[in-house]
Amino acid sequence: MKDIKLIKNLAGKRVLLRLDLNVAVRDGQVDKDSTWRLEESIPTIKYLLAKKAKVIIIAHLGRPGGQVLPEMSLLPVSKKLSQLLKKPIEFWADDFVGYEADSHDMVNGSVAMLENIRFQPREKMNCKRLAKRLAKLGDIYVNDAFSNSHRKHSSMHAITEYLPSFAGPLLLSEVKELSGVMKIKKGLVFIFGGAKMETKVKLIKDASQISDQVLLGGALANDILLARGYKVGKSLVDKSLLKVAKKLDNPKIHLPIDVLVAKTPKAKAYKSVVVDKIPATMMALDIGPATVDEYIDILSQAKWVVWNGPLGYFENKNFIQGSKKILQFLAKSSAKVIIGGGETVELLTELKLRDKFYFISTGGGAMLTFMQGDKMPALEVLKKK
Repeated sequence: MKDIKLIKNLAGKRVLLRLDLNVAVRDGQVDKDSTWRLEESIPTIKYLLAKKAKVIIIAHLGRPGGQVLPEMSLLPVSKKLSQLLKKPIEFWADDFVGYEADSHDMVNGSVAMLENIRFQPREKMNCKRLAKRLAKLGDIYVNDAFSNSHRKHSSMHAITEYLPSFAGPLLLSEVKELSGVMKIKKGLVFIFGGAKMETKVKLIKDASQISDQVLLGGALANDILLARGYKVGKSLVDKSLLKVAKKLDNPKIHLPIDVLVAKTPKAKAYKSVVVDKIPATMMALDIGPATVDEYIDILSQAKWVVWNGPLGYFENKNFIQGSKKILQFLAKSSAKVIIGGGETVELLTELKLRDKFYFISTGGGAMLTFMQGDKMPALEVLKKK
């Protein structure tokens, strides 16, 4: 792809930098365990500033549906990013259209940030008219938002028709590392958790063909357990995918042998049961201790591990036990570990283990899309012609 570092002279250029700064904001503050996405963006911003560019950040927060929602303003994000960058960031709070003159007046080596681009009703429509208006703020466009690059949005795709467009360093590192995984011939283990079976089924099937083992947890494991005839009580399942789940019968695919169950996801009381003894009134919310031991035994033989999604109900601290113990084991192992998915990385951050792993992907759904070989529209338009 076209690398921004190939441009020799960026001095005075207005660079529209698309980042993924979609972090947790509570009570007007960025959550302390959610700053990792901001931290990952710092090297790119510093590179552009060192080249005396005028950096204008485009980003989104949440899903405001094209409405201006104060609770989804990027103002708290800009303040936190400014702290991490140790440099002022001018926040352009109103509609970006009114800031064209300001973009020209910026001092070389300065930074501004637009308000949440998803406040624009036409952002998700890949609207050329919106993209053309946005392009008036810049001379060059840089995509460093890998985690949003599977989406065909105006600020990701259509804008490339109106400005010279390049890939940023963070995006290129994602492409390099995730491309390399599918070429590993031996010693590879995948871990998949979370829900959304429909987004992971193809990659689970592919992974079972190229890897040594595939370890499953979370709600997607419930789907396969149900498909294999287990009674899963009130566990979260997607019955529309049972036919698909039945086809995931490769012996390399490992399911939990025991689970932590409770009456509700928010419960404080829970117990461990084997998977064929899940009570009708309860739901599986985490992998159990025997499963943790079995998975760790498998992982002890791995040379490479790729992990996407938590193995339990992340919102309740009682049900992060399985993920936590396996992360702690992998942090001490010699395996090269690649981890993606916001919740899993937030747990890594909470445990202060982020620097113990080979590569942290900023992508959740994008990581899955890329690894299973599906087209990513915002990457396709950055390829060298």
